[in-house]
Amino acid sequence: MSERAGRIAVRLALATFGVALEMSVVRAGPSAGPAASVGDGAAASAAAAAPRIKSNPLASAGKPVAPISIGYELATQPVLGVPFDVRISVRGSDGVADLTLMVRAGDGVQAGTPQLTASSADGAQRTWTVAATAYGEGALYLGVLAQGTVGNQHPARYLRIPIRIGATTVAAPTTVSPPKNGFSGQRVIVLPADGVR
Repeated sequence: MSERAGRIAVRLALATFGVALEMSVVRAGPSAGPAASVGDGAAASAAAAAPRIKSNPLASAGKPVAPISIGYELATQPVLGVPFDVRISVRGSDGVADLTLMVRAGDGVQAGTPQLTASSADGAQRTWTVAATAYGEGALYLGVLAQGTVGNQHPARYLRIPIRIGATTVAAPTTVSPPKNGFSGQRVIVLPADGVR
């Protein structure tokens, strides 16, 4: 065996021994007595001094959760030129408190100053009511910026609330053409195009 292959074999043997030794210390635990002290004292003290990671039971394993969540509810179906109320609920998580709200009306919408209607003691959950009036038709938007405080940081979240004004007419369905066979031989149903998007 060459000298290089010998060094690699020795390193692999040491690494395997180290992993086996560490596994025996982890299995034995701190109360195992003499069996736990078989390994290297420095490695055992380093493993004991390492901080433990706590898991958050509320956090999902997949998508991370935003520190601020925003919900909204329109009091009535908006009508052109008629004032309506928008109820906006904001909730902070992970210690975010002292929530504030700013509202910016988009084109065709006019909005008043948000009025605080409910709040928790620390300000981590708050609800505001905003009076708005739509002066345009179609899809209009009300921009909402919620900001909180946690330590010396100020996390924020922005949301566009859609406001739809005007009746959208739905054309009566026309007759559907009979099924046809596609290129692969499977049956395909062809629907007529509406033209309205």
